Amino acid sequence: MGCANGPVPYLMSLNPKLRRQWEEDERYQPTLHRQLAEVRALRDAESLLSEAEQRHWCGEFKYILEHHENPILRAEAVKTLAVFSVAEANESLQIAMNDADADVRIAACAAWGTRTGQEAMEQLAQALRADADLDVRIAAARELGHFDDRYVHRALGLALEPREDPALQYRAVESLKRASGRNYGNDLAAWRQFAAGEDPGPEYTPSLAERLHELF
Repeated sequence: MGCANGPVPYLMSLNPKLRRQWEEDERYQPTLHRQLAEVRALRDAESLLSEAEQRHWCGEFKYILEHHENPILRAEAVKTLAVFSVAEANESLQIAMNDADADVRIAACAAWGTRTGQEAMEQLAQALRADADLDVRIAAARELGHFDDRYVHRALGLALEPREDPALQYRAVESLKRASGRNYGNDLAAWRQFAAGEDPGPEYTPSLAERLHELF
């Protein structure tokens, strides 16, 4: 199994030797369908790829993210980068966080949510704080729920300010619940205190009806 052709024999349209022909043919829909199938095949075959092969394909996906016009293919490339463990995958995911298309940035948020460490938290916090698209900010807030860290708590707390969209506030609260294991119900003031490192007082106690609703 060689890097050039990937883990399955029909991975041809992503081969760098054939890239020029691919770019000439990409206006045809069947070519795009094949490219999408090949990117997904790489994702499914991730466990069969060596680190060298992963690095090779990270380079190919970096090229896609920087030069390919179709956002569907760019988003699929991001989803495959999410399962790669080499450092080069993170470099390409950083590029994806600044993609012109919101769906690609949402896919990148989901990818960072599978990572660990400070870089993942910082990438998601930056998107939550500054992305121009509400859906991307909500996606970033959702993925921050995977990290129980004071840095994350503070980032989510900023999404609870009165000026923020209610949908974003709801997602930030849900992520704070998941990350911290705390429960202050829907009391935004209490959650803002918690996110700031203050003591908001006793946690919320669900009613019997609410507990039964959660069970069923």
